[in-house]
Amino acid sequence: MDSFQLLRRRTTDLFNSLPQSLPSLPSLRGHGSNNMKGTWEKIQVPPLPRSAHSADILAGNLYIFGGEVEPGRPIDNDMHVVTLPSSGAQGDYYAIKAKAAKARAPAEQLAAPTVEAGEASAPGEDTPDDRNLSDIPLTTPSPALNKGKGIAPASLPDVPAPRIGHATAAIGHRIFLFGGRPGPDQPPLNEAGRVWVFDTRTHLWSFLDPAPAPPHTTTTLTPPPRSAHSAAATPKPDTFTPAAATPHHHPDPHSPEAWRTWALGTENVAETGTPQRPVVGVLAARATDADADGFGTLLVHGGVLADGTRADDVWAFDVRSRTWQRLPDAPGPGAGLSSGGGGRLVLSGSRLYRYGGVEEGDGGDGGDDGVGRLDFLELGVAVVDDQVTRGAEAMLCVRGGGGWQSLVQGREDVGYKEVDNAATPVLQRAEERWPGRRTVAGFEAVTVGRGREYLVLMFGEREEASSGAGRFWDDVWAFQAPSDGMSLASVADTAFSAMGKKSGEGRWQKVEMGPFDDEDDASADGPGPRGWVATATMGDLEENGIVVWGGLGEGDQRLGDGWILRLG
Repeated sequence: MDSFQLLRRRTTDLFNSLPQSLPSLPSLRGHGSNNMKGTWEKIQVPPLPRSAHSADILAGNLYIFGGEVEPGRPIDNDMHVVTLPSSGAQGDYYAIKAKAAKARAPAEQLAAPTVEAGEASAPGEDTPDDRNLSDIPLTTPSPALNKGKGIAPASLPDVPAPRIGHATAAIGHRIFLFGGRPGPDQPPLNEAGRVWVFDTRTHLWSFLDPAPAPPHTTTTLTPPPRSAHSAAATPKPDTFTPAAATPHHHPDPHSPEAWRTWALGTENVAETGTPQRPVVGVLAARATDADADGFGTLLVHGGVLADGTRADDVWAFDVRSRTWQRLPDAPGPGAGLSSGGGGRLVLSGSRLYRYGGVEEGDGGDGGDDGVGRLDFLELGVAVVDDQVTRGAEAMLCVRGGGGWQSLVQGREDVGYKEVDNAATPVLQRAEERWPGRRTVAGFEAVTVGRGREYLVLMFGEREEASSGAGRFWDDVWAFQAPSDGMSLASVADTAFSAMGKKSGEGRWQKVEMGPFDDEDDASADGPGPRGWVATATMGDLEENGIVVWGGLGEGDQRLGDGWILRLG
């Protein structure tokens, strides 16, 4: 009986101590408030005004590319780098001129060969059949090139041209760029599905053209050219099945031949030497670079096509196999929303989230009382025969063969419970519990520690003007994403549920912003309303930090300031 009482007392003490030992959540403003807290810090570097540009953060550096200062006119194709402030050190800025990596060997060129109609044939090969076949083009048609004459990859430059409205995402130490348009009143750049790659270690540009069509296939699947689209990236897949090695004879490790090979180096002695006299540098020469071999997936969504159509399609580019695949289209005009020209993507765990877009019939604002919608797609990795590498390859896919799911105000569900079709009664106004509809906003995923992840939505255009800048939001919202099943945050959510408390998962909260340093007058007022911003998470530098750069203000002015948003 004494041991039972002791066990009961220890169990009671354990449950009583749970609230103190559970992971801390971002601070709240006060009792009964749903508002989280965040801070702004202005980056003290020279202004770099632009809008419709891109930004990525790698190794503590912010990489800014493209954009416009004058409406519709690209600035340059330099890569502008801002060293972010860290550990008391101030930020810095420098620019990198666009330079191409070494040209590839002819055998590695990806452009399909073409035969001109008037090209001369070698002696002895000019048969009537050959003359007839010479009129048939040998290039592979593509869905992206089905209107007008396409641009062959061989005719494109070695570095990306200046552009606006493109999209980028980072995998490893490289930045991947797709799309954009070259100037005012011009259609998007037609680059035949090419993805540009900037290496942040060498500061050189390269490119990945789609792999040739597999046998018995007439087309190479590529997304149509576009601008004002969104992109995200995942390092998955990053594990691959090695190619089968050519079988060869291996002697018994205990045989005299094996001992002789080890002691005297009679096998590959010219390359490796002997144990007594090894050849230096063999391991380094045979080392492989995972980034150079390629891994991960670039995701592209929405945008405006060459004919002015607003797209709702989603494409995935597998870096290793250089193949595009089309994923299920996001909810579009059929549901009253078209994400083209303003929807934003972000990856959190295995889910691809989309927020924002152009509302059919009202230009995207929906009025001051209009609220937006959050959509998500479950992703996974599958092993398939891609018909390109002649073997099994891991590629990104839609988990369970499903499609997009939508979260709307009053019927929030993130997939871990049954959907309640009845609207949830609330005491707050719609704009106080769910962010308003917007386009060209900032949308990122940050971690606040111990596995707790939030989707952060900031700024964006709330009302489109007939010409120039419209009206913009200046607010910040955070959506608590589902926690990983193995994280401390997941344990906390389970404990909260057992104690009858809500964890906050699956809800939007408006973030109350203030200066990071009370004595920093430059950060006191915050960035102010804007759209067409470029945002990027700070990653290992500060896992709860997001950098916001530039954008378009309500006075139709291109802004050049940079800010650090810290959540919690």
